[in-house]
Amino acid sequence: MTAETLHRELNQIRREMTEGRDVDEAFPDDDPGAMADRVRSLAKGNEYPPGRPAGRAGQAFAWEQFDAQLLPRLIGKVESTLAGTVNTAGIRATVIGAKGDLAERTRMFSDQLLAKRPCVSISITGNPRRLFVFGNSMAASLSVLVHLPDSPLHAATVTQRTALMSSCSDAHRLARSGDWVHMAGAPLVPDADPGCVLLPNSLRHLEEPLRRAGYTEVEFVPAEQITPAVIEAVLEHAVPAAIHCSGHVLNSAIALVASRHGMTVRLYGANGKALEPWDASRMICEAATSGHPYLQGLIIARYATAALQIGRLLDEDQAGETLDDRE
Repeated sequence: MTAETLHRELNQIRREMTEGRDVDEAFPDDDPGAMADRVRSLAKGNEYPPGRPAGRAGQAFAWEQFDAQLLPRLIGKVESTLAGTVNTAGIRATVIGAKGDLAERTRMFSDQLLAKRPCVSISITGNPRRLFVFGNSMAASLSVLVHLPDSPLHAATVTQRTALMSSCSDAHRLARSGDWVHMAGAPLVPDADPGCVLLPNSLRHLEEPLRRAGYTEVEFVPAEQITPAVIEAVLEHAVPAAIHCSGHVLNSAIALVASRHGMTVRLYGANGKALEPWDASRMICEAATSGHPYLQGLIIARYATAALQIGRLLDEDQAGETLDDRE
């Protein structure tokens, strides 16, 4: 329900911004009660609330308000959706995301995990302003982590185009029809383009080694947008592999989602290993409660061979060795 609600609300925001106001929709001044309240306020000597500035300053103000209100709006919709739901113990889930910075929300999530209480964490990954201003679907996504007592985590990633949901045993995709499709645990696109790869900008120095390894189409994105980019390019389209840089645990739902949806998810580093969904769930929980809420970088690939090949290049780079040195 959480993932579907978030997906629906993202698209509702887009419609509001691009399609304008319906001529039949009531304006605030059409409400007699609202007008009466204004008259009473003036009679008491109160001034109108200050309006937004004119021109460029007003535009900047509007987008600052958008940034500040986005997560509270989304969380409010989720809380309304979950209002009547309880787990088998009769306890409502705490929804985390509308208040506090990442550190405060991580403490809340950690407290719920340690107390074995149900909770839902919702966090924005990427840059939502670029999503709504430029229409760049690879700019932002939502990371959803769901904890139920005595159970591995459930996770979901939500973009304006899609929603993917996973537990450690099942994977579902929200179809365009609005129905959830139970996936077989294999990539949606069976044959990826073998020459493509996706990386964060911080790894631009790997472009030439990757090209020599056969990746002729190397795409770079800002590190903050790597999660939505991987969802779009690898999970939704035909890019065979991506390097996902280390990030905050509340933004890490993609690790569990990608693993359960048939991808090879591999830690990179000297002792990097492939993560099964149960490993990803345990890793997220441990990071959230450890006081160091960050995950290692990941390789997310459609094939184990691609993950291993890119992993070797990363290992060589971290060791200060290049392909030329090895030759």
